[in-house]
Amino acid sequence: MLQIEDLRCDYAPSPLGVNNLHPNLSWKLSSHERAEFQSAYQIRAASSLLKLSRDAYDLWDTGKVAGDCQMVTYAGQALGSGVRVWWQVRVWDKDGQPSLFSEPSVFELGLLDKEDWSAEWTGFPAGWNGQALYFRKSFQVAKPVQRARLYISGLGCYELHLNGGKVGDSVLAPAWSTYAKRVYYNIYDVDHNIFTGENVIGVIIGNGWYGTPSLLLQLTVTYEDGSCDVVCASGAGWRVTHGPIVSNSLYGGETYDARLEMPGWASPAFAPTQQVTWSGTMIVDGPGGILVPETAPPVRITQRIAPVRFSEPKPQVYVFDMGQNFAGWVRLRVSGKRGDKVTLKFSESLYPDGTINQENLRSAAATDVYYLKGEGIEQWEPRFTYHGFRYVQVEGYPGEPTLDLLKGCVMRSDNAPTGAFTSSSDLLNAIHKMVRWTEVSNEPSIPTDCPQRDERMGWLNDMAARSEQIVYNFDVARFLSKWISDIGDTQDPASGAITDTAPHRWGQRPADPVSVCYLLIPWLLYLHYGDKRTMSENYAGMRAWVDFLHRQADHDIVNYSYYGDWSPPAEEGVQGSIGSSAVSRNTPGALMSTGMSYYATDLLARIARVIGQETDAILYETHAKRIATAYHKRFYNPTTGGYGSNNQACNAFSLYLGIVPAAYQARVIENLVHDVCNIHSGHLTTGNLCTKYLLDCLTTVNRADIA
Repeated sequence: MLQIEDLRCDYAPSPLGVNNLHPNLSWKLSSHERAEFQSAYQIRAASSLLKLSRDAYDLWDTGKVAGDCQMVTYAGQALGSGVRVWWQVRVWDKDGQPSLFSEPSVFELGLLDKEDWSAEWTGFPAGWNGQALYFRKSFQVAKPVQRARLYISGLGCYELHLNGGKVGDSVLAPAWSTYAKRVYYNIYDVDHNIFTGENVIGVIIGNGWYGTPSLLLQLTVTYEDGSCDVVCASGAGWRVTHGPIVSNSLYGGETYDARLEMPGWASPAFAPTQQVTWSGTMIVDGPGGILVPETAPPVRITQRIAPVRFSEPKPQVYVFDMGQNFAGWVRLRVSGKRGDKVTLKFSESLYPDGTINQENLRSAAATDVYYLKGEGIEQWEPRFTYHGFRYVQVEGYPGEPTLDLLKGCVMRSDNAPTGAFTSSSDLLNAIHKMVRWTEVSNEPSIPTDCPQRDERMGWLNDMAARSEQIVYNFDVARFLSKWISDIGDTQDPASGAITDTAPHRWGQRPADPVSVCYLLIPWLLYLHYGDKRTMSENYAGMRAWVDFLHRQADHDIVNYSYYGDWSPPAEEGVQGSIGSSAVSRNTPGALMSTGMSYYATDLLARIARVIGQETDAILYETHAKRIATAYHKRFYNPTTGGYGSNNQACNAFSLYLGIVPAAYQARVIENLVHDVCNIHSGHLTTGNLCTKYLLDCLTTVNRADIA
C-alpha cells in the first residue's frame, strides 16, 4: 500500500501567509513494494479541522482523479485574506487499491489586499540616528482569545517581543528586497501569547539595508465567541526609545552597552525610569513597495560551533579559531566589572604574527563591542549584523579566557539539506564540503557573492554558474523563487534591462549579458520541483530581458560586456582591470555575451513551450539558431580549429552550449584536451563561469580523468 507523507502547500509544510488564491498542494509517496506508483488521487478540503473530520468538505472535493500527478493547484471555493484551509489526500496504487486518507494539513492565507491593513508605518526620525530603536505598545484584550495573528514588517531588521518573551526564532527579518517595489512581512501565530487584560508588544528595529528604523504591525484576534478585532496596530499611540544597541551595521558590526538594558521593557509590569526617555512615535512614509507575506524559509541560527583552539599572539589579545569559515556571529560569555569593554574582531585569515588580517574586508569593520553591566556571568550575541569569518580576535577580556568563552552561531536562510555526497576520494569529499559551506555562508535571504567584505550582493553572474549546485544540495524552491521576484523588481519596464545584482545596490544597469540565471533558475525549478508558476509569473520579464539583449546585438553578436568569464587565474587577467585585474585577457567579452544571449534565448523557447506559449517558442527557437550561426561565423577560427583565442574557456563554453557544428566538434575537443593536459599541465585557466563548463564538457566527452 502507498503511504502518503510530507504534505505541502506551495512547497511549505502548513504555511502561514500563503500569497496565492490558488496555491499548489503536493505530497510524497513511499511503499515497501517495488515498481509501485500512483494511478489516481483525491483531495478534499474544509474550512475547519472539525468539518474535515466529519466529512463536511465545504471548500473542495476533487473526487477520484486519474493520474500520477503529485502537485495539484487548488481549485475549490474562493479563498480570501486570512482564510484557513484544512486538507488531506488519498491515492490509488497501480492495482487500483486506495490508500487511507493522509493526516490533515493546513495552510493559511496572508493579508492579500491593501485594504486589509489598518496599520500605518511608524518611526522616530527625530533622533538617535544609527542606534536601534525600541518600540512599545500596551493594549487590552477584553475576551478569551481563540486565535491571534500578528503581522509585522520592521525595516531594516526587527526582533519581536510580546508580553516579555521573544516571538519566533528568525533573525535579520524580514527578507531583504527592493523596498520601493516589494516589502516582505512576517506572520506569527500568537494564540498562546495573548492574555485577557493588559498585553504589551515590543519591537527592536535595527538599520539593516533600509537605514531608518520603521515599523508596520497589526495584531488581529478571533475571540472564542467568534467575533474578530484588530487589537493593536502601528501608528499613533506607540512609544519609542533607544537602548543598549548603541550602533548597528551589517558591514560594521554591533556595539552593545549592557548598562543601558531595560529589564522587562516589553512586559506589562514594566515601569519606565527617569533615566530613559520614551517619546511618541511619528507616522512616517512607507518604503513604497507592495506588502507581500514572506514565504521563503526565514533566516535562522541553524548550527552552533565551538572553537577548536585559541592563542595569545600579543599580551591580552586572544585569537580564537572556529575551525571553519562561516557566516554569522559569536555568542560571548563573560564576567567582569561594570563598564568593562570587550571587543570582537572577525576575519578569515591571520597575519604571520597570529593576529587577524582584515585587509580583504575593505571598509567593513566587522567588529562587535560589548560593555559589561557587571552582574555575574553575562551572555550576549548581536542582533543586527553578521560576519564571514573563521577567526575571532578578543580584546579587553577581563580574566583568563577558556574555549567556552565563545560559541559560533551559523546564520543562513533555513533551506533544508536535500543532497549529500561521499566518495573514496578525500579530495572530492573535501571539495564538496567546501562547496556546501560556501553555499551555507551565502544565503541571508538572497544568494550572495560573499559573506565578509563590504559587498554581500546577489550577483547574477555568480548564480549563472552556481544555480545547479544549489538545487542538488538544498531545498530552494521557495528561496530561489523569491530571488527571481527580486530580479524582476530591478527591471526597467521601458527597456527590459535588469541589473547586475538583485536587490540592486551594486553593479550596472543593464546587467552583463552573462546574467542568464534570470531564466536558468525558473527552468531548474521546473525540472527539480515541477514548478511552472515561477516561469509563468516571470515570463513577461524574462522575455523583455531577452528582447533587450537582441536589440543590443549587431547582426546577432552582443558586443557589450563588463565581467565575461570573471576572475580567471591572475596571469590570465587584464592587468589593471576592475576587480583587481579580474577581467579575462584571453576570453573575449563579446564571445561570452553572445553565447549567453543564445543560452537565454534557447531557455526562453523551452520555457515558452512548457507554459503553453507555442508561438513564442517557435519564434525564439528560430532566433536562437540564428545566434548560433552568427556565433560560429564570428568566433570560430579554422586555422586553430577552436573558438576565440582557442583557450579552455572559449572552447568549453562553445561545446557546453551545444552550438559547435558536428563536423568541427572533434577538433575543438582535441584542442581543449591538449590545452588542459599539455599546455597547462592539468591546470585550468577559466573564470567563475567557464570552470563549470570546462568540467562538464570534459566529463561529457569521456575525459573525466582530467576534469
